[in-house]
Amino acid sequence: MVNGLYTASRGMTNILAKQDIHAQNLANTSTNGFKMARLVNKTEVSIGRNDDGELRQKEMQNLSEVYTSFTQGPMVRTGNNYDLALSSTGFFSVEAADGGTRYTRNGGMSLNSYGELVTLSGKRVLDESGQPIVLKGDSVQFLQDGGIYMDGRKTATMGIVDFPDTKKLQYGQDGLFGNSDPKENPPMAPKTVGLMQGFLEGSNADPVSTMVNMITDYRNYEADQKALKAVDDTLHQAVTEVGRV
Repeated sequence: MVNGLYTASRGMTNILAKQDIHAQNLANTSTNGFKMARLVNKTEVSIGRNDDGELRQKEMQNLSEVYTSFTQGPMVRTGNNYDLALSSTGFFSVEAADGGTRYTRNGGMSLNSYGELVTLSGKRVLDESGQPIVLKGDSVQFLQDGGIYMDGRKTATMGIVDFPDTKKLQYGQDGLFGNSDPKENPPMAPKTVGLMQGFLEGSNADPVSTMVNMITDYRNYEADQKALKAVDDTLHQAVTEVGRV
């Protein structure tokens, strides 16, 4: 009976965590290059007999991991020369606030006062050597292979990388991905770059399906809540009524 209380309460806790993920996805449905997250639960059920030979079942529910879906988002034509998108796998390399390297699919870019290519949040975009990209000229062209030409002359190559295991990429509060295991999961050149100028990749989070998932989980939370109350009421009767007899 107590196991029923535990199962229902853990189910409610997991649903609350899932609602946080849904809220994050919903808030970023219009964020360029955003990749939606999914919460993976792990359930273990063990059945055995105690010392008295009575059959007992134990269920363990744990939050296993937050999984990021890197499916391609919709391509939106903007016509802006500094709006970039990747039609294949891979990430743009940018300089983080701590001086390290972070990664993003958001290709909305511009030039700062020093002529450096930066993200819309002001972070410097890096080339294939990990150095800031400085662009000075009148006409810029980004080729599909990542090459950058200013006034018809090649100036730099975008630092576009991919990873053997994207599950090891962690989404940070700055909106960028960090590599949690650079030794075992080093950045490498993608098989196909597929850089597109004048386009932006939209979010792969669908607001309609996200709202449906939120409503479904809310109903499941209510069901667990009712189950928890039913078990609690039964325990209360067992203690107060049966005890009198």
